[in-house]
Amino acid sequence: MGITEFDKAEIRVLLARAQTGDERAFRGLVEPYRRALQVHCYRMLGSPHDAEDIVQETLLRAWRALDRFEPRASLRTWLYRIATNACLDEIERRPNRPAPIEPLPDELLDQAASPTYDPAARYALREGLELALLAAIQLLPGRQRAVLILRDVLGWTGPEVATLLNSTVAAVNSALQRARATIDSALPERAYGASDDGELELLRRYLDVWNADDFDGLVGLLRDDAVLRMPPQPSVAGARAIAAFLRGAAHGDFAKIRLTATRANGRPAVVMHEVASDGSLLPHGILVLEIVGPRIAGFDAFIDERLLPSFGFPTVPMSGRSP
Repeated sequence: MGITEFDKAEIRVLLARAQTGDERAFRGLVEPYRRALQVHCYRMLGSPHDAEDIVQETLLRAWRALDRFEPRASLRTWLYRIATNACLDEIERRPNRPAPIEPLPDELLDQAASPTYDPAARYALREGLELALLAAIQLLPGRQRAVLILRDVLGWTGPEVATLLNSTVAAVNSALQRARATIDSALPERAYGASDDGELELLRRYLDVWNADDFDGLVGLLRDDAVLRMPPQPSVAGARAIAAFLRGAAHGDFAKIRLTATRANGRPAVVMHEVASDGSLLPHGILVLEIVGPRIAGFDAFIDERLLPSFGFPTVPMSGRSP
């Protein structure tokens, strides 16, 4: 749905008020873009927490530069330019090695006022949030990362990206070719597909066998070639090997880890809490399921209690009753 003349008039009023120093008008002007900017920064940086910080920095930079914004320009493009440059600054500050990926709650995606993806965009069907794709993106230098996301995920044109990055179309196309070569060589052959109705049922069965401490039942839900990924630790391959590893992580009894269903990066997931001796729940991490057909093809494990607040859980012990 496009912006109506009424919307344009309202934006002009908010902009005029914001440029006179009205902070409330500024918040009304930029708030519709906040979630989309956060998702964009997440793709650039691979961390919801870092993305949130960069969005705050973006809005601060926008507020300070608002008097220089021309009303005839696109506010969306201007904000994306500031956010992208802030991400590039953050990438420059980081060590010269790929940062680990962290999961993003689907709730943030549902709230994001993202533009409609261009069907011609190379990775639009993946929504640019597949964990393997995000991990591959982190291998790219900053500007290649920005070009790939803007062109092949969001579907921006070459001239639009060149304008945003203060570059040329030729330079953008060259960066895009190099980025695509890196991504294509890094992505696994079996990419995660779109969700289907069977996912919810399989997730329910997974929770059932887990709560029943049913080792063989868990093995039966996994593909023979399933893989448990947990960088930087080595992956675990094979249905029985994964079930044995998970039982060991749960100290010999699946029920010693409480699972709560959620979604992350467009996939079924569970929030994990360890059950302490007094029955309290200790934050543990996030496990994202990869489902292919009628079975679980793999897991992406993120054992970090700091991830739980993004999924609505505190990083402090909770009552042992169901959260």
